[in-house]
Amino acid sequence: MGQETMDVGKTRLNIRGFGDFTFHGDTQKGDTTSFSLGDLDLFITSSISDRFKFLTELVFEVHKNNEFEEDLERVLVEYSLNDHLRLAAGRYHTAIGYYNTSHHHTNWFETAVDRPFLFNFEDEGGILPTHSVGLSATGEIPSGKLGLFYVAEVGNGRTSSSPLLQPVQNLIDENNRKDVNFQIFARPDGVPGLQVGFSTYRDVLFPLGQPKIGETIFDAYGVLVRPKFEWLNEAMMIRHAPLGSRVYDTPGFYTQISESFGPYRPFFRYQYINASDAEPVFPTVGLRTGPSAGLRYAVNDSIALKLQYEYTQLRKAQSVNSLALQVGFTF
Repeated sequence: MGQETMDVGKTRLNIRGFGDFTFHGDTQKGDTTSFSLGDLDLFITSSISDRFKFLTELVFEVHKNNEFEEDLERVLVEYSLNDHLRLAAGRYHTAIGYYNTSHHHTNWFETAVDRPFLFNFEDEGGILPTHSVGLSATGEIPSGKLGLFYVAEVGNGRTSSSPLLQPVQNLIDENNRKDVNFQIFARPDGVPGLQVGFSTYRDVLFPLGQPKIGETIFDAYGVLVRPKFEWLNEAMMIRHAPLGSRVYDTPGFYTQISESFGPYRPFFRYQYINASDAEPVFPTVGLRTGPSAGLRYAVNDSIALKLQYEYTQLRKAQSVNSLALQVGFTF
């Protein structure tokens, strides 16, 4: 393997920007109808050499206390040996299933106004370790027309000693255990746009003053994504096994379908999650299920309008109706 050198004349820093602005309201007690600034996402890439690349997502976001915060959501140095082995080091989106690696921190590439609540980010009430800091390897598996690929990751995992701490362990891991995640998926040549896959994630959590908890997340999906048609289907099981206690299994899924008619793209999504009220890691989630329906309208190549209605059934509270109007843009 020859020495890698930087050709300053060829190195380019590319920046793409994405943002959104939303007017929304719902019937949940205590909520208010609001105008909301969404994330302002700067996607930055650079080709350091023929084999090395750098990418980052610098996101400016507003939290519920109305304060702005800057987050480096992804920071990766990537090395490509060949089509079968590409290595990356840094902070990445954990390859749990499909949605978390196909849709990042901008709503621009999403059909709906928001993500399925199974894949909400950690700082937005999400229940998955959607980010991790560590090492990953990806590549093709020689398989002919079956089109097999793999993803293997090892990282710090999520914070578990206290819910008040930053959920992503960016600098120091609170324990010596590491999370591991493996995914295998297929993109068969015979069905353009089809991708089916399976992933399994494993970690051990150490809540302060409580027994350690084994965490295993299984995900299976089948999606068909074409320029004018989209059908996403994904199901998972989150298993938490406290030492010396019962095992808690939390099932969840979503299905989403949409089709374009010129600039108009109507969509429908149904989602479901059912966590025990005694769940040791996210006891407040409970049951959440219901449909969403809406319309995305492409004003031009840089601006899109979205209108979405959602009905959510809860276990121990009144069902919630919500409506959102969003403008998304890229620059």
